[in-house]
Order: sequence, then structure tokens, then C-alpha cells
Amino acid sequence: MTNNLLTLRYTALCLASVLLSQPAFAVDLIGHTKSKHPLDVVSEISGKVEMANIEIGEKVTLGTLIASIKSQDFELEVNKQNANLQLAKSDLKIKTSLYKRYQELRSKNSLSQNELDIAQADYQSAQANLSLAQIELTKARLDVDNTQINAAINGYVVNRSTENGAWVNQGDLLYRIVNIDTLNVRLLASEFDISELNVGQPIELWSEANPTLKVKSVIKRIGVEVDPQYFAYPVEVEIDNTQHQFKPGMSIHATTLMSPISQTQSN
Repeated sequence: MTNNLLTLRYTALCLASVLLSQPAFAVDLIGHTKSKHPLDVVSEISGKVEMANIEIGEKVTLGTLIASIKSQDFELEVNKQNANLQLAKSDLKIKTSLYKRYQELRSKNSLSQNELDIAQADYQSAQANLSLAQIELTKARLDVDNTQINAAINGYVVNRSTENGAWVNQGDLLYRIVNIDTLNVRLLASEFDISELNVGQPIELWSEANPTLKVKSVIKRIGVEVDPQYFAYPVEVEIDNTQHQFKPGMSIHATTLMSPISQTQSN
């Protein structure tokens, strides 16, 4: 019995030694970096561009003025709507006073119900006109604010679609800005390799531009459908890039190790 137990223990130790001594199987992947959240800066109003001097590749910070649209017409509209608001307030004041007076007369049977109804309708119409005037003034002020276009994120300009003096319509693209503090890496895995990959699996990456700079991360997402362009499965990883050593579009190599036990089981 003792000899059998010793034999079993020896066999187990030998098996463990063999497994641990086997080289780990590496899964090598290639792909590209891409920005996580590109921001399209569009014009909120139609007008003539006064300033758009930020060039492609320039770094911008949150709140930086990156473009402006001629504001004169919009400022005039604010003045106009402010005047309309004052007229609406005055009209409502008159209609309110008249309506209250008619209510008193009606209570004394000195006025017909029809006349009171007309006064009430005029009063309610004046209230509605005041609300509309307030809305129009708010919109006019917002349009003035939108003549000054500021960067909404820290990042780099990767596309510029306007020039000084150009006319832009509401919704036209002015710039595209990307923040590269964190980058997505989209790798491609073959049908053979995909079975060895799991979400959360450690992975090491480096760029062709600087192979000595290696970063560690984990697999974030694994696609379940083949990319029709490359006939491979997409594997997505995020890397910290606060030093901006990687740029969107860089070619990336990656490797992740399969454990010796998994390798033995797969064989």
C-alpha cells in the first residue's frame, strides 16, 4: 500500500514537471490602433465663417476657441426679439387689466357672457404670445452663443472641413477632433486562433514604428462574426496612451500566451 502511494505521488510530480517544462504556446495577432470617441464639430447655425485657423495635427484643449461665425446678424436678431418681448409684455398687461374689468362687469350683469368670453380669449392669446416671444429671444441668444465654437474635448484635429470666409449651413462639419489618451486596438484572429482567446486574457502589444515599446493590456471584446474584408475575427483591446506614444492608424503586433495545460488539452 505504501509503495503504491509513493508510486502515485512520484507519477503526479513527474507529470507536473513535464507540464510546467513545456513551452507556452503563443498566439500572435496583428491589427491597427484607432481612437475611441472621435468628435465631429458641426456648425449649429448657418452663416459666414470669420475664423477657422486650427490646422490638422494641432492639439486643442477643452474650451479652446477653434472657429467663429459672423455674429452681427444674430446680435440684431437678439435686439429684435427683445423688443418683441417687451411688446408682448405690454399687450398682456392691457389684456389682463381688461379681462379683470370685464369679469367685474359680468358679475354685476353689466356685460354679456359673449363679451367676457372674447376678453378671456384675448387674454389667453396674449399669454401665449408672451411665451412665444420668450422662446424666440432664448433661441436668438443661443444662436449668438453658437457663433463662437469651442473644443468640447482635449485632443488633436484630424480633419478640417472649412476655411475663413466660407459659408456654412447648420449641421455642416467644421472639424473632427480625437482624444488619444486611450486607444482601441482592433486585432484580427484566425479561426484557429480564436478558440484560444478569452475576454480578460492578458496580452502584450507593440507598434511597428517602435517595437521596443511594449504595453500590456487585456482582451476587452471578441467578435462572433468574421470580418468580411479580412475573413478573420475582430479582437478588441484598449491601451493607456496618456503619453501619446501611439497614434491612431498605427500597425500593431500583439501576442498572448496559452497556458501549458490548455496546450496539452488542445493537443
